[in-house]
Amino acid sequence: MQIAPEITFEGCEPSPAAREAILKEIERLETHNQRITGCRVSVVAPSHKHRHGAGFQIHIWLTLPPHENIVVNHSHVDDARHKHVEVAIRDAFATARRQVDALAI
Repeated sequence: MQIAPEITFEGCEPSPAAREAILKEIERLETHNQRITGCRVSVVAPSHKHRHGAGFQIHIWLTLPPHENIVVNHSHVDDARHKHVEVAIRDAFATARRQVDALAI
């Protein structure tokens, strides 16, 4: 990757474990396509105003020439597993890998 990944946390304190999981997933994503030049990841914590159905949201922006940016907005409001940030990160990057693989076809 030409540009260092940018990772932000909204509505929660930055978690070293979550940051490490994201960096690991970015490395895994690069094995699917070495032309990725940039990656931004935003982790959005669930709102405390809602009691049910809210989980972490993960937004991924990839720069992959010659294609335009790939955007993955991953939030499953009805998935109780996404109350755990690691699960939400894993699922979001799985979606990103499928999109990157689809471009290669």
